[in-house]
Amino acid sequence: MQNNPLVSILIPAFNRAALLHETLDSIIAQTYTNWECIVVDDGSTDATLNVLKVYAQKEPRIQYASRPTTRPKGANACRNYAFELSKGTYIQWFDSDDAMHAEKIETKVKALQNTEFDFAVCEGVEYKDSFSNVIRKWNQIHSNQVLEDHITGKVNFHTNGPLFKRSFLADKKLFDESLMRKQEWEFYSRLLSQSTNYKPVYKALYFFRSHEDSMNGKNHISTLKSRIHSNQLVYTLVKNNFNKEKVAELRIHFFYKFLLHFKLAKQSKNKSLIWFSFKSLWKHLTFKDLINGFFKLFSKPQILKNIFRS
Repeated sequence: MQNNPLVSILIPAFNRAALLHETLDSIIAQTYTNWECIVVDDGSTDATLNVLKVYAQKEPRIQYASRPTTRPKGANACRNYAFELSKGTYIQWFDSDDAMHAEKIETKVKALQNTEFDFAVCEGVEYKDSFSNVIRKWNQIHSNQVLEDHITGKVNFHTNGPLFKRSFLADKKLFDESLMRKQEWEFYSRLLSQSTNYKPVYKALYFFRSHEDSMNGKNHISTLKSRIHSNQLVYTLVKNNFNKEKVAELRIHFFYKFLLHFKLAKQSKNKSLIWFSFKSLWKHLTFKDLINGFFKLFSKPQILKNIFRS
């Protein structure tokens, strides 16, 4: 490509010594060559830093840093710090246990160059053990009502999916560093509330690895407060971006989420967590919402299953 702007690939890493080499190898194999890769370590206690040192020595485009002690622990702080260190015209966040298709960066840069789009989003696949063992496709990346559909889980941007123009992100709040779970849902919903001007790329260009560590914490009680907080933030986003009729329609989605969180909090027997989830449920939904929600819960159980899955 004649005009090849720098792409910054930004990766948070924590105890990924066993998997990180596959991620970095897939980046080195990119057909698009003008990139920098910045990996921010989140205080790993295994050999992650040693792996990074070896790669940085043989590949100067790979850099690494440690999360500053002044930033909260977690992938979000690492993602934001990597952005601050980066110099690229385009920004690609990526995860430390996944892999890129060899043409991922080139394809998405072509989709954005010389256009008015703010970002491009590609499809991906979730696999286990080998790329050929696909267990899920991440191919719902666009719709005619994309903000609403992203909020309700019909459209889903995995962390690895979007490539952003730096100019679009420059004045935006990035990942919420207080969140441990559902941070991508909150972040991308927030960005879509500001711009739906993006280019969908209908090709699977990343491989999301399903393994034990990738599942840890998704439904763990330790992350429940973060999931409740994410729900609160996105529900506030809904109220600020839709008319009263649409807000009333979407409340049922949040009713089930708040209800599920309260159920999990009760199971934890953690009194402060139970109180936090109860306040969240009561604060964000009216008594009428609760009555309507319970009615639909019993009359349309499939809705509940969809909420659990999203």
